[in-house]
Amino acid sequence: MSSSPQPDAPLPLPALPADLQVEILSRVGDPVSVVRCAATCKAWRRLIQAPSFLTHLRRGGAGGFDPSSLLGFFFRDTSQRLPRRRLYRRRPTRFLLLGPSQSRPSSPVVLPLSRFLATTGDLDGFAPVASGGGGLVALCRILGASRDAARICVCNPLAGTSTFLPPLPPLFVPDKIIFLEADGSSFRLLAVMDDQREFVMRVFSSQTGVWDATIAAELPDNMVIIVSSPAVVHRGAVHWICGTPALPNAVHAVAVRLTQPVASVSRIDLPPCAGFGFHRLTEASRAVRLANSVQGTLSLVLVDELVLSIWNLEESSADGKRWSCCKAIYLMPMLPPINFSCRKVELSIQGLCEKSCSLFLHLVGEGLFMFNIKTKKLVKVCKGNFAKYLCPYVTDIGSCLAAMKKI
Repeated sequence: MSSSPQPDAPLPLPALPADLQVEILSRVGDPVSVVRCAATCKAWRRLIQAPSFLTHLRRGGAGGFDPSSLLGFFFRDTSQRLPRRRLYRRRPTRFLLLGPSQSRPSSPVVLPLSRFLATTGDLDGFAPVASGGGGLVALCRILGASRDAARICVCNPLAGTSTFLPPLPPLFVPDKIIFLEADGSSFRLLAVMDDQREFVMRVFSSQTGVWDATIAAELPDNMVIIVSSPAVVHRGAVHWICGTPALPNAVHAVAVRLTQPVASVSRIDLPPCAGFGFHRLTEASRAVRLANSVQGTLSLVLVDELVLSIWNLEESSADGKRWSCCKAIYLMPMLPPINFSCRKVELSIQGLCEKSCSLFLHLVGEGLFMFNIKTKKLVKVCKGNFAKYLCPYVTDIGSCLAAMKKI
């Protein structure tokens, strides 16, 4: 009896040339998918890590993107009116995508947090508070008036990973969270609580997995800190905008160096001609931002009426440190037509991204704008206002790939 004919064995597919694989991977369209493709196999990881592939993306080949540019920002969606009961669980964190994928400024692409993290149920009520190097983002949740319910999560949206930090001690509710160091594989995070006339701080290290001992910093000259003003880490010190209650128009900066058990604090006078006579202490958080300049100095970005000015703190052999105005830009010609007779023009700073030289400005009645300080280009992002929870996010595929474990 003859046996039934066996089906022909499938022919093996020929391997695709490397240049075609690069072309296919460059068409993925977003950095999240590129990083996850790199984690698929060794061959793809070697192709994506190659400098030629990243160069191909920077040139925008095949609809690619800049692997080290401003991708967008995370924000807490407060657009819907909800009842106050359990409100903290009903304000989702979303991501607003900028760049080539954004076809029209009037209709931006908004993505849910689940687009980056597979399990987002545990992150209900968490708001974005800080972003660091290597694509890291810190999220924080404080449950109403409870004094022992602060939770912090550090996630890497590119890699799709998240880590919940150990609980802080009871009664320690952070007013500000800052990345001291971050490279994608490890980080140091600073949690700050404003306790009347002093700072109470704790530092978390991902290498040890625990919070360090409490560090206190007493402010000089009866100063108070504007906690809503983002801090800047410059040359190992954390810098804030501050002022005195007795002189609300006198705005200064302080530099805090973390030395245990008491931190050292020094005061930095701001330029007297920078327009601070028109800004009270409570308004300075909307008009002033500290930043690191490309020259390696501490910079001050100020919006006074419709003039944007940038000041650098330079070393001077004669009188120590002094501020110098390196740029002043009149913003009126770039803004949409405004009827001055109907209302006052109110322009405020909502966020600053140093790596991309991007400044987010909110114009009352018009919406949110993104201004590139380097190219002097102003683009309308959307009609919303993200003053409290806007967290710029810069893609850094190279650092993320370098931090990946060997496959």
